[in-house]
Amino acid sequence: MRRYVAELQRLQRDAAANYLLLQRLWPGQTQEQVVLGLRSAGRDLGSMSLRQLEKSRWTELLELRLDIGNSHPHLYPAVMQIRSYHDVRLTEVIAFQQRQAREGRYAYPNDAMFHPDEKVQVNDFLRELLRFALDKGYSLAVEIDNG
Repeated sequence: MRRYVAELQRLQRDAAANYLLLQRLWPGQTQEQVVLGLRSAGRDLGSMSLRQLEKSRWTELLELRLDIGNSHPHLYPAVMQIRSYHDVRLTEVIAFQQRQAREGRYAYPNDAMFHPDEKVQVNDFLRELLRFALDKGYSLAVEIDNG
């Protein structure tokens, strides 16, 4: 079996694409949370929320939560923490389902059961979710922090 080698250019390219997509959903928000309903082919598919956990001058930490709702009672919500680096315009997943995949490559098998390219896969999943939300999402509510 060929050993997986992390492609740093791909990771950076993916993070740049995720940043651009996220900015369309979360363009320098003053709110602490944005909630979108998801609908396709006339069916409600649940909701996606973005919630700000931290904000500093150059970075922002958000929680993205995808909740399928009652349509699939056996599926748990997908939850990821994503960090945006505004100075370099990059966004990456730093935790998915409360598990952090920090390395660019993992030996397989491993105790955490990460795939060799876990970091690439969770960032690809983020990009797919953001594209889907832009295509199929509609505003459910906007909660504004009145401080």
